[in-house]
Amino acid sequence: MADRHGVRLFLGLLAAYTAFFGLRHAWTEWCLSVRLETAKAEYLHDEFVELRLRTRDPALRERFAASPPRVAVARQGRTVRTIAGIESVGLRYDASARAWTGRWPCPWNAPAGDYELVFLGEDVPRGRLRMRPFRISYRRPAPIPRGLSVLTLEHLERYEDMRVTTPTGAVKDWRGLLDWVEYVGADAFWVLGGATPGKGIGEVWAGDNFRVFPAMAQECRRRGIKFGIYAMCYLTLPREARLPRYEYARDVEDGATVETRAISLRDERRIADIAALLKRFRDIPGVDYVGLDYIRNALGGYELVDDFYAEFPGLKLPSGWASWSKEERMVYLARKKIMRLDAAFVDAWQWWRSHRVGRIVRRIKDEVGDTKPLWAFTLTWDKGWHHGQDPVMMNDAGVDIDALMLYEATEDQFQAIVKDWSRYVRRSDVQLVVGDVIDWPLHQRAESGPKAFYGRLARAMERIYSDGPARGVFFHDVGRALWGRLGPWSTRQWLDEARRAAARCRDLEKAFAP
Repeated sequence: MADRHGVRLFLGLLAAYTAFFGLRHAWTEWCLSVRLETAKAEYLHDEFVELRLRTRDPALRERFAASPPRVAVARQGRTVRTIAGIESVGLRYDASARAWTGRWPCPWNAPAGDYELVFLGEDVPRGRLRMRPFRISYRRPAPIPRGLSVLTLEHLERYEDMRVTTPTGAVKDWRGLLDWVEYVGADAFWVLGGATPGKGIGEVWAGDNFRVFPAMAQECRRRGIKFGIYAMCYLTLPREARLPRYEYARDVEDGATVETRAISLRDERRIADIAALLKRFRDIPGVDYVGLDYIRNALGGYELVDDFYAEFPGLKLPSGWASWSKEERMVYLARKKIMRLDAAFVDAWQWWRSHRVGRIVRRIKDEVGDTKPLWAFTLTWDKGWHHGQDPVMMNDAGVDIDALMLYEATEDQFQAIVKDWSRYVRRSDVQLVVGDVIDWPLHQRAESGPKAFYGRLARAMERIYSDGPARGVFFHDVGRALWGRLGPWSTRQWLDEARRAAARCRDLEKAFAP
């Protein structure tokens, strides 16, 4: 009995000591630990990585208040240099979060995988720092047909009034457009469906063709053609009218800001209007794709100055900035960007605009949903960065098909553009379809005319990625092919080359198929 009593006493004391020291450890951990982590475990390329540093230790909080901590990001033991040459981020105390916080912009097309946080400095005693890694990932876009080919139409006149000469020479109504889609051998037909302003006072969208789209969608379905409708997002047509519901972007001319005909990326109503329009298109039976054009900083953009300086980390403010008027701040930003003497600043501005566009795309995608693939047209200068469009950021924000507009370039410029893209992206990063415009002057009136059009498309299809052919090709647009600047060639001669390109795209995809 005594032995049993002794064992029970021993076990009781052991349990008491265990509980005491466990509670003491938990109390010490709660009071003295320093936790460095991100707001979430996974980030995509269009996001700021949100940093958080927390501690309840009064002594450390006092030190951090006097000397704000800095944090770096590492991958496989090496510090990652991100946008604008940033190697570390200074944290500031945020009373609402009860933490020292900071933003780290995700690098352009950063490799997917795990990244570690690194606390810089020796303020934290050894053994008290707790850190969690985070992950950078790519969003997986909706699948598209292999070797996709598309004929587009950028036309806002009334479809009901159209007279279309078909490949056989017959004249039809708008249905003749689909004869050309079939002639080219294209898989899909994408048409401009919404542009601002409308014809009536205060009318947001030019809607003459809205009533035709259901019939067009059904006719496409009958012929086995996929149908898509897109909106012109931030550039308005060249009319004098400005809709009072919107804020317009500002540019700088002769040292002062002027209002442009582009709607500002700041405007919340515009995002809602675009999303509502795309939902309307999405819900038409027979619509297979919805799309975005001018989903970028179309003109100017200097009204974004305060948002840019508030959100991007580490920007140096000139003396007296707080006392400057917004006009003065906008002019300063314009001059600093245009002079291009500060490469890090330009990099920050280009990334931040792409991030801002990504945020808009996310909002639209959330509203429209995933039932129909979403495409966007991207200008291709400097991988889209020059215009605030990064393809990887667009993919991660919700764009399923990135349609690259390889327009308005000389031969040397075209070669440089394709080389830039092939160095930057792989097939697994983003779904690219390459396109060229049916326009002789925009091919520098090349002696070969339509054959120059085909040649550029063929090279772009073969070389746009570093590791394989383009996912698809598009031809812009059938309206230009019918009524545009064709030089001494016919509509059919131009679209014969589109037909060759569509076949070439399919052949490349078949040859590449695993």
